Amino acid sequence: MQTQAIVFKGFSYLILILMGVFAPRLQVYAATSIGGLVIDLNGNPVAQAQVIFDRDEAMAGASVVTVFSGADGRFSFPGVYGDAAAESLSVSTRALGFEQIDKVVRVKSTGSGNKTLDLTFILGVASNQAMVAPASAWLERITDRQQKSKFVMDCIDCHQVPASEVRNYARSIADLHAPDPAQARSQSWNMIVKYMNYLSAWEFSRGRRGTGEKVNADAVYSVNNGEQVAALMTEVFEDRLDSISGYQWDAPLIATADTVIWEYEVPHPNAIREALMLGDPARLWIADVSSNRMYTVDIASGEQEAHEVPTDVLMSPHSLHRGQDGSLWVTPLFNSIVAHRDMQTGKWQTWRLRTPDGKNPGIHDLSFGYEHELLTDADGRIWFSDIGNNAVGYFDPKNGQSQVFPAPPSPGREAQQAAMYGLIMNRDHSQVWYSQLRNGTFGGFDIQKQKYIGPFQLPDVNAGPRRISISDADIMYIALYGSGQLLEFDIKTQKISGVYDLPDTGSAPYSVTWDPVRRVVWIPTANGDVIYRFDPVLKQFGVLPLPREQAFLRMVDIDPKTGVLITSYANIVDIVQGPRMAMIIDPGDGVYPEKFTLAKRSQDR
Repeated sequence: MQTQAIVFKGFSYLILILMGVFAPRLQVYAATSIGGLVIDLNGNPVAQAQVIFDRDEAMAGASVVTVFSGADGRFSFPGVYGDAAAESLSVSTRALGFEQIDKVVRVKSTGSGNKTLDLTFILGVASNQAMVAPASAWLERITDRQQKSKFVMDCIDCHQVPASEVRNYARSIADLHAPDPAQARSQSWNMIVKYMNYLSAWEFSRGRRGTGEKVNADAVYSVNNGEQVAALMTEVFEDRLDSISGYQWDAPLIATADTVIWEYEVPHPNAIREALMLGDPARLWIADVSSNRMYTVDIASGEQEAHEVPTDVLMSPHSLHRGQDGSLWVTPLFNSIVAHRDMQTGKWQTWRLRTPDGKNPGIHDLSFGYEHELLTDADGRIWFSDIGNNAVGYFDPKNGQSQVFPAPPSPGREAQQAAMYGLIMNRDHSQVWYSQLRNGTFGGFDIQKQKYIGPFQLPDVNAGPRRISISDADIMYIALYGSGQLLEFDIKTQKISGVYDLPDTGSAPYSVTWDPVRRVVWIPTANGDVIYRFDPVLKQFGVLPLPREQAFLRMVDIDPKTGVLITSYANIVDIVQGPRMAMIIDPGDGVYPEKFTLAKRSQDR
């Protein structure tokens, strides 16, 4: 089956009119750069403020570019922007605890015929942080740790809580002015929980339902205790949720004047899931879990194409894996399909797996190594976590043969809905290690002996171990989604070496990625609008804030040449609001030997 390509973005250049600040008539400028200063009302520099350039959709390159102010308050955007018209320039600032009061735009000549836009942002202290604080800030109201971890596991599988829509809903409840406000809240939150359960049941049965089969709204992916969830929301979300103050990042910001975030928006409808940067020239490969589509984005021009994964059933590209040869591996949300694309030839190959005893593996993760690349065992077999059968298993890409090994029960937690989730492979390829999302358990599997190691239990059954990673010293890191923690485990000694609270325990860390050059762990969050960096030597966290709310993050990949981070804002269903973007993040630390540049970067005119 040939790949079908659909071009979404065809304009390379667009000439715009730039109005001089003091000129009595229109004048045309070709602004080649944008920079400036962020200060407070007293004229003092504001460091590490986000400066966000929301670009004209017809222009080449990223949809949005974000930089940060340095210690002196100054910032500068990389590259050249033809859409930088002084009167229509869409550049704003965002900083926790501040609000933008004014923006002054000046046009300067560089003396070589080019122009520079010099911006001065004036920020004032904001008592209400609702426009900047993440959804997790409201969860600080839940002071019981186990109650909060259970709420995160119940409610934050597919969207943030309380996201802006949830806060708007709370405002609507308050505006009812009901005679019994508590009863109105209880009824209203019960209805929204039932609605979200229905959406969840509809989505997660979509690839498995027969024609005409009705959705069982009780068979939800997340919870069977909707009344208890609604009762907690009635208690905790008792106001309009339109004001919050006092929230802190609680760890140092790691953004500098050299940090840059490029965001690439994919036109709706879609349900963007994960992203990788592959090929030469580099392109973003982006999964659309609402279909069998993969999108590609040229990082220099912004041109987008849609590619169909060649399968005759709905598989919904879900998890993306980079092969050691730079190829693309795709696992599904539905059905037991694995897909592979050779980047040089453009050819797809797919396998629909079935075990000798008739099982259909519910594949989630393939076996990662410490370089975040797909590994095989000594026999060339690819291992996977089987979320459908709560097992680990393998398939042989040479012949498609597959086998799964059901996980042992977790003592005392047999009633929990155990779900095999993350998977990594150790350095000598003799073991795979896994996490189980629903029962606070993780463990290993000896490939040669075909025997499980463990299981190992966490004290909190709702700790939520999710995606995992491993260092080159065989130290395993696990994101504890529910409890908002990072687990460090030595697989050689089979001992936990540390469990660390994230700066925000309501941030719902989705995954972890070991960085073999920086020798740190990157931790994207689903509810906190940040990426954390953990230094395992210093045992310290750093915070990289993202430029928008509803930044429901999943995996972070690291470009092995330049060290830029690749990730995406993930929406499980296409009707969910929120950004639909893949992004490239340059931390700006200069640690990797090769500097990242947009390949064949277009100079907009």
